[in-house]
Amino acid sequence: MDCQPAATRAAPEGPSNWEQSARSIDGYCNCLLRAGITPTLFVTPRCAEEHGPSLEEFASAGVDLGLLIQPQSLESAGFGRHLGQYPRDQQRVIVEAGRERFQNALGRRPQSVRSALYSASDATFGVVYDLGFRQGSLSCPGRLVTKHAAVWDRAVSDPHYVNLEDRQVVGGCPFLEVPVTADASPKQRRGGLSPDLTIENGTFAKWHQPLIESQLQRMERESVRFRALCLSTRNCFSYHDRTDRYRAILDDMISHLATLESDYAAQPVSLAGAHAGFRSSLG
Repeated sequence: MDCQPAATRAAPEGPSNWEQSARSIDGYCNCLLRAGITPTLFVTPRCAEEHGPSLEEFASAGVDLGLLIQPQSLESAGFGRHLGQYPRDQQRVIVEAGRERFQNALGRRPQSVRSALYSASDATFGVVYDLGFRQGSLSCPGRLVTKHAAVWDRAVSDPHYVNLEDRQVVGGCPFLEVPVTADASPKQRRGGLSPDLTIENGTFAKWHQPLIESQLQRMERESVRFRALCLSTRNCFSYHDRTDRYRAILDDMISHLATLESDYAAQPVSLAGAHAGFRSSLG
């Protein structure tokens, strides 16, 4: 889950107010934890400051707290563009400022990271790795939105160690990138967006389940060694309300994932947990 600050003119993607944010995060995490699934929260510094006590409680339950990099929400810093639109030295300033505020708010140093709207450049993986991050979910394979600097039309679809010169190919840097699950086929792209496993994108039966099945089939065809499904959402939806349509999708998703545990020996893990599993798979 991307945990954004209450919406502002500079960053309008977030929840309408802090109460909505708190209820969304609480509902989402509690629903998953009750099902034995440990989520990852990508948290902006402002959100970390606002929800510190509850986030610390979730961390004690095993939730992976990562940093969400959203330059526009770093108040008074003067950053009005998306991360990937900045050169390397300014990206470093942005990420370091966010990391320090996160650490001051929560008393822990994040090692998982995502950039809002999947914005990145070829400098980004090197920046976050140098600043101590060890795993991320920065890419959305197939996405081609130049106004956000979210260009992933050649991106690897499965978990991999990154290349510090070309963000879209496999490399030797031990930073694990776990892309959000998406159909990267150019013919599926609409308005620059590839179909991805974001909860709010559609109904479970018509969107999420077919996408899950098609990607599992692709992984089988391609003999992918370390296979993963990466789901995404934002702290804007009423996951605390059992009658809400997005909560219903989440419940359907949890039920379906339970069948994958038996059929594929799948394990629900956080992003940090995925990295531990990936290292083990390397032998």
